[in-house]
Amino acid sequence: MEDEMNLGELLKETAEENQTRKILEILKECKSLEEAVEKVKALLNK
Repeated sequence: MEDEMNLGELLKETAEENQTRKILEILKECKSLEEAVEKVKALLNK
């Protein structure tokens, strides 16, 4: 049971890290804050 919880926590952490990486890439490629905000909102609405 403990292993399953650890696996779940690891999967959650990995998903959060991947989402953060996506957001960082969006920020790097956007020319304005408004553009970045719109792209991040679109990512959340997928």
